Amino acid sequence: MADLCEAKLHQAESGFKNDMKPKFCCVAATDYCMLRCKMCNKWHEPLPKPEELPTIDEWKRFISGFRELVDEQFEMDFGGGEALSMPGILDLVRHAKDLGFKTTMASNGYLINKDMAIKIAESGLDAVSLSLDSHRQQLHDKMRGVEGVYQRVMDAIDNITKYSKHTRKGLCCIIMNENIDDILPLVRLADNHPKIDWIYFMVVVQPNYSGPLTDDWRDEYKYLWPKDKAKTIALLDELIRLKQKGSKVSNRVEHLRAYKAYFNNPQKLVNKARCIVGGKAISVNSYGFVQLCLFKDFIGNIRTQDIRDIWRCQDAEAIRRQVDQCKTNCHLLLNCCYIEDDPSLYSS
Repeated sequence: MADLCEAKLHQAESGFKNDMKPKFCCVAATDYCMLRCKMCNKWHEPLPKPEELPTIDEWKRFISGFRELVDEQFEMDFGGGEALSMPGILDLVRHAKDLGFKTTMASNGYLINKDMAIKIAESGLDAVSLSLDSHRQQLHDKMRGVEGVYQRVMDAIDNITKYSKHTRKGLCCIIMNENIDDILPLVRLADNHPKIDWIYFMVVVQPNYSGPLTDDWRDEYKYLWPKDKAKTIALLDELIRLKQKGSKVSNRVEHLRAYKAYFNNPQKLVNKARCIVGGKAISVNSYGFVQLCLFKDFIGNIRTQDIRDIWRCQDAEAIRRQVDQCKTNCHLLLNCCYIEDDPSLYSS
């Protein structure tokens, strides 16, 4: 989950050279999502055939092997698509919990009714991050492409609170053109809502599954990029002020300052040249393929290989060398994994 991932990578940065243990793991166990979000193209992609998917036993074998690679209380993040649409996903969460992992999940909230909340409780899931882009039902439904999804999020908050009391829950909001005027009311909603534990902000970037990273993406997706730069930067100044006053905004102040620099000049590098994710982050997609960087080659597949062998293989070492030299202005480093504290990186 983004806010927890950011803190974890930040804590781990000083040990990068001597500690090659994984620091982050995302299990994207399904590509299916019932929403049609305007800022994500994943729903346009064809879904895997059943025979192409890892079995539950293969997923569990991966989790068990991964346990031997990481420290105690390592956080395993489950995502998608919509993670809860995958049959057996909560069995995987339970398996991870039984092995001592902390577990988090990103969800659009659509499926979290009473029965699902009870199953979440039984799985032991530690935290869930719910997507919410506006305090106004009409706008959130519009941005997510499905009528009624706003109310599903509100119901999910209530259901998790009532039926899965140990599971922490927060909101994740993407700052984009259409919701600029809704961000501060959404913060007030979170701050005043006793059932919401945090609110985390991301900035709009090139949509997922829209091709290779390019600086020209804003030409095609003009409706996403904030049109009023001054208003956007003033908004981030106010988020910083609220954060410093004790708001539930979970982004670090440095992170919000990086967002200011990004909206002021989206082509400006917002991290140091060396990637702070490569070599430390593992992602496993719905086919079982493993990546150290989402923009580089696969290094193995959990269906046919042991994750401990994959982590130590020559292909993994080659990718680590590549990402160590990568100078791409990668949005993954801006949104989910921003850890830098050098003021020159986020100054306007």
